[in-house]
Amino acid sequence: MMTERPASADPGADDLELLIRSRYPVIAVDTFEEQRLTGLLGRVAERLAVPLFLWSRTEGLSRLDGSGSVYETSEPEKVLRHMQVADTDGLYLLADFQPYLEDPIVARRFRETAERFTGDRRAILLSGLGISLPAELKRLSIPFQFKLPDDDEIRQELRYLIGDFQVSGRLTVDLTRADADRLVEHLRGLSLAEIRRAIQRAALDDGRLDGNDLEKFLRIKQETLGGSGLLEFHAPAPETPVGGMRNLQDWLEKRRAALSAEARAFGLDPPKGILLLGVQGCGKSLLARSVSTAWGLPLIRLDPGALFDKFIGETEKNLRRALDAVDAMTPAILWIDEVEKAFASSGEDGGVSTRVLGSFLTWFQERPPGIFVVATANAIDSLPPEFLRKGRFDEIFFVDLPEEADRAEILSLHLNRRDRAPATFDIAGLARASEGFSGAELEQAIVAGLYTAFAAGTDLTDGILLSEIDAAVPLSVTMAEKVDALRRWAQGRAVPAG
Repeated sequence: MMTERPASADPGADDLELLIRSRYPVIAVDTFEEQRLTGLLGRVAERLAVPLFLWSRTEGLSRLDGSGSVYETSEPEKVLRHMQVADTDGLYLLADFQPYLEDPIVARRFRETAERFTGDRRAILLSGLGISLPAELKRLSIPFQFKLPDDDEIRQELRYLIGDFQVSGRLTVDLTRADADRLVEHLRGLSLAEIRRAIQRAALDDGRLDGNDLEKFLRIKQETLGGSGLLEFHAPAPETPVGGMRNLQDWLEKRRAALSAEARAFGLDPPKGILLLGVQGCGKSLLARSVSTAWGLPLIRLDPGALFDKFIGETEKNLRRALDAVDAMTPAILWIDEVEKAFASSGEDGGVSTRVLGSFLTWFQERPPGIFVVATANAIDSLPPEFLRKGRFDEIFFVDLPEEADRAEILSLHLNRRDRAPATFDIAGLARASEGFSGAELEQAIVAGLYTAFAAGTDLTDGILLSEIDAAVPLSVTMAEKVDALRRWAQGRAVPAG
């Protein structure tokens, strides 16, 4: 026996009812959560005291209450003809209907039908992924943003599934209130169907649902979000020291608790984000990860290279879906690595990069206060001026090649990580010899030295490390002109990170 699923507290029902009462004949809902949308529409139809009809190409038209299907309505043109003739109040959800609008006859019939839906309790709703209507139909329609589940919806679903498991005797539940709150946090950013699968998978794995499953949920979330290729989710990792960049680290330390409710009560605006400009290999990416660790917040990496799609309009939709997921996971750190790959100016892409930039900047201004953005860039000259204007980010930091003291610290950190005591090496001499090396190049010198030592049947020594340093040609030499150009741009425009 299934437990009764609670009614959702989704405020989207109010928004959707308002659109219908405002007499928008066509409402386009870009979503893959068809079942959740049907539930929301069912509640709206009940409020309006009208029937809800569902249509799919395979099932035709039927009423949600199960009172029967309408004969011969599986063809798109025929269902529209029926809707014209019926001429009664009701909501009609047409699933995956957009492709059929490419047929001129269907598109014309749809327009004629939509123009008849002028009552305050009648509407056609289109659902599917990537809805893009023909120009002649856009003026009859309005988009409806179907957001990912909020904390209340997630808690309701958790209670429902736990109740169902307990009734069937398939699950032992031992969750404290704190465990349940953490579980809700871990499930943010997933669709309702993904949440159900995650809970079922974690619970059925060992027949228990308790505090020990929290790490399991994080792994499931990583797998789920990673499948899209756009977002990578990382739980806060064990603290990893970052060498150098004291100015930047001090700045972050002062804002560690600034995303809290206490900070807002004190009168502080939550920090928005930082842009890290600098030479490749100087620790910008490591710093982004360290913010997540220091602040105890999950890290969400947006891959700019995965945004762009060969089909018109898909790139913007990819970005919107990704940012919707980020919104649902607040508070969190959003890391955009090599941001110039997504937002660089280009006149050869039909304006896609300009539209993507506009969408991102709009989101950046309106995003939830718990999202802190860390953007990194290697090529500042390719970023448009509006991305860099004053006030966009809290601060722009320039991450230069490490000074001698910083190189000593970085060498010590990497030796420690490989179980070598820095005190047994001439760290000061190695730091002097490695002038112009980035943090990544210093690490690689140690890695190369370990290979050399292992092949020779000995342990790592100063002599081996000096040989590897002497043999390497750092990026500051091979790309000296670009490094100098970055430094000139940063002078007076960015705060030194070190």
